[in-house]
Amino acid sequence: MILKREKEIYVAVLEIKQLLTNNYARNASLLTIDTSDESDCKETSEFSEKEEDVDIRMYAAISFVFLLLVVGIPLWWKTTEVYRVHVPYGRIDDLKEADVVFPAHVTILSKETERVNSLLKHLSSALSNTGNGIINVDFKGRSDFDVNKVLTAESLQALDEMDLFPNEVSHIYLLEVPGMLRFTAKDVIVGRKRVVYFSTQAKPETLHAVLSQWIIRADALFRTKAIIEAPNEWSRDRTGGRRMPPAAQYDIMFSMVHPEPEKRNIKWNIKEAIRDHLGGLLEYLSPIITFHIKSQWLYSVRLEGRPRQVQEEAQTWYSLSEDILPHIITPLEKKLGSGVSEHPTIQLVLYIPPCQISPLFITSSRSSIQPSLAFLSPRWGGVQIFNPPQSLCGHVDENSSWLDSEAIMNTFKMQLKLLVGFPELEKIGGVEQLPLPASGVRDWELDSLMRIKATEHLISARITLKSLAQLLDEISNIVINDEVGDKIWEAILKSHEAINYIQDYDLTNGYNLSKQAFLAAETAFSDPSLLALLYFPEDQKYAVYIPLFLPVMIPVLMSLRGIRSWWFSGSEDTSEAKKKTE
Repeated sequence: MILKREKEIYVAVLEIKQLLTNNYARNASLLTIDTSDESDCKETSEFSEKEEDVDIRMYAAISFVFLLLVVGIPLWWKTTEVYRVHVPYGRIDDLKEADVVFPAHVTILSKETERVNSLLKHLSSALSNTGNGIINVDFKGRSDFDVNKVLTAESLQALDEMDLFPNEVSHIYLLEVPGMLRFTAKDVIVGRKRVVYFSTQAKPETLHAVLSQWIIRADALFRTKAIIEAPNEWSRDRTGGRRMPPAAQYDIMFSMVHPEPEKRNIKWNIKEAIRDHLGGLLEYLSPIITFHIKSQWLYSVRLEGRPRQVQEEAQTWYSLSEDILPHIITPLEKKLGSGVSEHPTIQLVLYIPPCQISPLFITSSRSSIQPSLAFLSPRWGGVQIFNPPQSLCGHVDENSSWLDSEAIMNTFKMQLKLLVGFPELEKIGGVEQLPLPASGVRDWELDSLMRIKATEHLISARITLKSLAQLLDEISNIVINDEVGDKIWEAILKSHEAINYIQDYDLTNGYNLSKQAFLAAETAFSDPSLLALLYFPEDQKYAVYIPLFLPVMIPVLMSLRGIRSWWFSGSEDTSEAKKKTE
């Protein structure tokens, strides 16, 4: 029973084995067929994968090119671009055509109509030929004025203090005074305000000389303009050579130089002396010029140079030649500390000579010039020598105060006026001036000074703006920030406003606006931001950035050729596919 069962099992196993063998053969043939199909599919798949890889690489290259050329380079260019505010070059050029012409109004007053007409004809003709196109004098004649006040005046000083006429800037009155010989033997007297008094015998030529040389000073205006515009062709006159350079504010440094404090005691209240003797002048000039007062004491400081001893009869004194004065200023200036201020400094120095060279005077090689105690250095300041009593040498008295403040300050006042720009008036035959007022300046002198300084300011502002515009146009990598642009516009607008005010007979406001225009132009030209990239030109910028961009640019630029070939090959395949489809 068991053997039969095992035989059946053995037969069944053989049948299963045979069946599996047959199935394996059949499956092998099938697998052979499938392998060939897989080979074809694999080749197709590999081809598709290659095309996809090429596309991915091309798209990546395109993205790199886009980022570099479309985004990167413009962004770099913009971030490295120099910020430059628009500069109105045309408006700056227009300033050259906007020359200022100062108007002046002259009124001739006389009770005789024929006398008025004769003077009008002569003076208008004479001054029209000397105006040089920079000043326009308008003449007017009148005979309707209160002659009784003129006839009943006790003196010309009293007449000058009367408000007979409006004391307006740039308005001059020529008043004929009948019986003027009862006051003075002169034919013409120039008042402290804006009135010129003349007698019935005064000649038109004398009045013309007073107007042209003292009051209007058209030649000085023309020379001031010509020197600034063409400094190589013109030379400064004496007044212009002394005048301090244009500025809105000045520092006045009073220096007391005392070489021997152990032998002479000096007690001097400089602050009080300035207030009492210079306060009127400084207050009078304050609407147009700002002064900052400073003072200092310098001990054990001597002037350079060896004075020469001079023996005259029973008197012995010492001489300091004017030829060595420039050599005195240079070493003295090093000890005065003039460079500590941002404003131009007017130096007024009082020197007390040592006992062994006292009294000390300044002498000239020209015999016509008398020895003096003061000298002026143009555009710098003045030095004054004060010789104390010889009996005080070696005697130190703590309570002594022997300095004459009035004499010292009167000399300083004269020097200060010359340095500010007031001229030394030439003498005119038959003409005198009334005594100076408390301020030390006559009103018509102030008008003349404002005209000259307004001319300096306007022309200097125009030249400064022109130089700045030329510089900014030639060097393109200079930064022009908003502050510089605002100052340029301010200088242009203030210049035009100043000219308009001046031509409307408002000389004071016109002068102040011209000063603002000058300061704005100077501020724009000297702004520190203009020098930030002055020494970093374009070629240096490229030299810095090319080594950074070149390693990136080379592969990107070389990939452009592959992108082009890929792009056109894709276009050809697309066109062939369209043809087959059709």
